[in-house]
Amino acid sequence: MLQEFTEVHPAAPVQNSSPQQSRPKWEPPPPSLLKINFDGAVFRETEEARLGVVVRDSHGQVPASLAKKIELPSSSYEVEALAAVRAITLAMDLNLPSFIVEGDSEVVISALRSEEESLSSFGHLISSIKHYLVSCNCISFFHIRRSGNSVAHFLAKHAKTIDGVSMWMEDVPPQVVDVLLADFG
Repeated sequence: MLQEFTEVHPAAPVQNSSPQQSRPKWEPPPPSLLKINFDGAVFRETEEARLGVVVRDSHGQVPASLAKKIELPSSSYEVEALAAVRAITLAMDLNLPSFIVEGDSEVVISALRSEEESLSSFGHLISSIKHYLVSCNCISFFHIRRSGNSVAHFLAKHAKTIDGVSMWMEDVPPQVVDVLLADFG
């Protein structure tokens, strides 16, 4: 399946001609896979953080999405790692067959890809994700710029309006629909 993905999504050529490059957008997974995007947002003024997770198929359809408000952890990397944990646990809860995970924290994605044990302040979260992966079929982890992770980002921002966790099956909250449509279109 990874080979299918790399055939469908070859590495983009490097272009030096234009200083203003096109804004990266969300890329759909191959037809046999689902893609899970996650993001965390920090709100220091209220000592809270928010998590956003969205699962999409190759047509941009959303089998599930969620937003969660949490107490502020010690670092923004920990917030992103907690969002990654929530993405993987959502995949397990939904019994997803095969999936790709994408997030905009290069540090967290690198830690997830690494064979080494993470000794960072969020290393325990990375270890728990890797433990979960033993029982599911995560194909790979990819770093994406925030502009390509906009739905998960807006879900995290939307969590400001909820208490605890909210989950939507085959949908996103109405406040995020325009972002979803613009992201795929």
